[in-house]
Amino acid sequence: MTFIRLLGPWTAAIVLLTCSVSSRAGEFEQAMALYEAGDYATAIARLEPLANRGNVEAQRRLGVIFRHGQGVQRDDAKAEYWYKKAAEAGHAQAQNSLGVMYRFGLGIPKNPAEAARWLEKAATQGVLTAQESIGMMYLEGEGVIRDDARAARWLETAARAGAVTAKLNVGLLYLAGRGVPRDNATGMKWVLQAAEKGNRNAQLALSRAFAEGLYGLTVDAEKARYWAAKAGVLYQ
Repeated sequence: MTFIRLLGPWTAAIVLLTCSVSSRAGEFEQAMALYEAGDYATAIARLEPLANRGNVEAQRRLGVIFRHGQGVQRDDAKAEYWYKKAAEAGHAQAQNSLGVMYRFGLGIPKNPAEAARWLEKAATQGVLTAQESIGMMYLEGEGVIRDDARAARWLETAARAGAVTAKLNVGLLYLAGRGVPRDNATGMKWVLQAAEKGNRNAQLALSRAFAEGLYGLTVDAEKARYWAAKAGVLYQ
C-alpha cells in the first residue's frame, strides 16, 4: 500500500498523458476519415492544429494535400514546409517525398544535394523507392560524389526487396564489374529476374545474350526468340 501511495501522483500524471496522446490519435483518425470521404476542407481544418502541435502524420498528410491540391489550390511551398517538418521528425515517407521534390524540382528549385540527403535517410528506414533512387544517384554522381560500390549496395537492397528496375540495374553492374566484382552468373540471375517480372529492357538483354552467346551463355536461338517475343520484338 505504501508503494502505491508513493506512486499516486505519478500514476495520475501518466494517466493524463496517456489520455492526451489517445485524444490526439483519435483526432487524427477523425481528420483522416474526413479526408478519405473527400471532405478536404474540414480535414485540413482538423489536421493543421495537430500538425502545429507536432503530429508527424498530420504534417505529412498536409504535405500530400498541398502537393496534390486536394481540396485546395496546389501549393508546393506549403507542401515542402509540411513534408520537411515531418521529415525532420523522422517520418520516412515524408523524407522520401521531400527528396523527390528536390530531385525533380517539383514546384520548387531542384536541389540534388538535398534530394540525396533526404532520400538516403528514407532509404535507411527501408523505403524501397528511396533505396532505388539513391542507388541511381550514387551511380550517376547526382547530388553526391559518384560511388559505384555504394550505388551497388543500395540497388541490390532494392532489388532484393522486389524493385524490378533495380534487379536489371544491379544485374548490369555485376556484368560490368562496376561497384561489385564482375560476375556473369550473378548478373544474369538478376537480369533474368527482371525479365520474368516483365521488364522489357531485361527481356531484350536476355534475347541478345542468348542470340550472341554473351556473358557465359550458350547460343540458344529458341530462348533468344522467346525473350524477343516477350519484349514484343520479332526475332531474326
